[in-house]
Amino acid sequence: MKILIVGAGLGGLAAAYCFAKDGHHVFEKRDKLSPKGSGLMIRPGASRILHSWGLGHAIEQAADTCLPFSIRDLKTGKDKIPALPASLTESPNWGIHRPILQDIFYEQAMKVGAEIIFSSLVEDFSDEPDQSPNLQFRGGKTIAGDLIIISDGIRSRLRPKVLSDISAGWSVDPQVSDSVFYGVTVRQKELQSNVDAALLLQQVEPCVWVGDERFVVGRKPRKSEFWSGLFGLKHDDGQASMWSEDGDITLVRQRFEGICPSLSAVLNLATKCDRWKIAQMPNLPRWTSRTGRTILLGDSAHAMEPNAAQVSLTSGLSQIIEDIGVLQLLLLSLPYLDVSVISRFWEDIRKPRVERIKSYAVWNTRRFLGHKDRPASRQTYSNADWDSIRNVKPDSTADFTSPAFFKWAHDYDAVEETRKYLGKISSASSRL
Repeated sequence: MKILIVGAGLGGLAAAYCFAKDGHHVFEKRDKLSPKGSGLMIRPGASRILHSWGLGHAIEQAADTCLPFSIRDLKTGKDKIPALPASLTESPNWGIHRPILQDIFYEQAMKVGAEIIFSSLVEDFSDEPDQSPNLQFRGGKTIAGDLIIISDGIRSRLRPKVLSDISAGWSVDPQVSDSVFYGVTVRQKELQSNVDAALLLQQVEPCVWVGDERFVVGRKPRKSEFWSGLFGLKHDDGQASMWSEDGDITLVRQRFEGICPSLSAVLNLATKCDRWKIAQMPNLPRWTSRTGRTILLGDSAHAMEPNAAQVSLTSGLSQIIEDIGVLQLLLLSLPYLDVSVISRFWEDIRKPRVERIKSYAVWNTRRFLGHKDRPASRQTYSNADWDSIRNVKPDSTADFTSPAFFKWAHDYDAVEETRKYLGKISSASSRL
């Protein structure tokens, strides 16, 4: 099977590595990898898959094994909710800088024979029932394949074409929220020079400082020489672009006046910041073309607010890894089926989970901004029975604050769930 991938972001590079044996063409409009980005969390469900691909060792050399988040008060710095239990699962929680992970995916994909072609603008594609799907490039060149994976991000140019038969009645554009993230990075040696800022170097777990229409997410990576934080504000910054490297550090200092001394000191030490608007995709009716031979992957399909502890910039990186892991298993397990059937199975498995995680992300953003108008905002993480979730039964429908939901969100075994799904369709087929 020949697989064509559009976009060399994290999802496209991970797919390039995973599917290199089947078809290894990745087309990226930029002339090189983008160095932008801040810290990422890779949850156990995704780290389990990455280990199975043989990428665990390379990632562990650069990533921290992180404890769960603690939640503190933005003004006082005191604990509001203690850190969740460290004894969660056998698979690790990883924290890693986005450009570092991007380089790992790229280098490993190249090692297994993936071909990543930069400065290659895909202008259109064709996916008609009576011919192989193909990509169309500037200048008139076309390349045909068996499966096209569109992984060109939240502002995908090709998404409307994938959903052209339904887009008239649905919004296929990202929903931009009224919150903005400002990314701040300060070197460790500068923090050490300030008594208040140095306290952040003692923080071993990721932390969210919750305030009134503002919050901060940050941690000190143990395997790097800087502290990185995201300062979130509910406001309209008047800019049309989703991301820029020249955020207004003066504005951030002004809007975060009166916060706890350690974070205030960080802002005084910082000389610059980047900014991006928090956005998500609406729940699309499907992620596949009408024929099922072109699929939307990652941000192109289900970009989410970055507050479900699944985070990348605007999407759940862990969810993207699960997407690829499930698709890989289906393709390997069902080689006798047309790819259009397999893609429908893939969507049937993935959509309900991702859309539930997206709801969780929106709820968490509201909680971090201090909103308490929903019953689920009553936190129960500190219950005595939270010594571990190893033996907790996961439940996607449980309250967001419950051990059962936390287990389902963070330690979901996508591969095992796919095997169960395959067992069900096999059993159904045998009865016909």
